Amino acid sequence: MDHREAVELLAAYLDDEVTLEQRRDIEAHVAQCRVCQKELDILKRTQDSLRRAFKSSGARMEPPPQAWQRLEPGLESYRPSLLFLFRRRSWRIVATILLVAIVVTLAVLWGTGILPGLR
Repeated sequence: MDHREAVELLAAYLDDEVTLEQRRDIEAHVAQCRVCQKELDILKRTQDSLRRAFKSSGARMEPPPQAWQRLEPGLESYRPSLLFLFRRRSWRIVATILLVAIVVTLAVLWGTGILPGLR
């Protein structure tokens, strides 16, 4: 692996997004190349710094106190039922096919006398 290829893959290497063969080639190149060693060190420190920053800012984030007050009325009024399935076109098609299959099956059973109580 030449220097240009190694430099292009350093970030992917840190993110573990390279193949095993590429990983070996990059590690072999970095062991010999001072420029890539420095670049890899800078990338690692930057990545660690970003992780710490996101982790600390994420830990401090809390929803505002009014958030629950705004969400609660909507949750109380939401009462799911099986009818919500029929809002989607694909479910209406499936339900229609099933209903037709049931009606046809009952008609055939009734017509052949298997369901004599319906005559």
